[in-house]
Amino acid sequence: MICPKCGSNDVDNIPVTHTTTTEDIKGFDGCNACCGYLLFGWVGILCGLCGMGEGRRKVTHTTKIEHVCRNCGKRF
Repeated sequence: MICPKCGSNDVDNIPVTHTTTTEDIKGFDGCNACCGYLLFGWVGILCGLCGMGEGRRKVTHTTKIEHVCRNCGKRF
């Protein structure tokens, strides 16, 4: 491997990990509210609040190899 900046052969391969986190939180559910209304009347609308605030978290790790020149410090 040759550095594109200085032309040196003294290059290290370093693994770099990037982490991405996404979160999906539930809100008011209209379907549950409608079913609750049909079963229990006006008080059944509160069924739409069941499960509110729960959610899922997805963490993704991506690793790639970066080449680093020991002479000039160029990353490529």
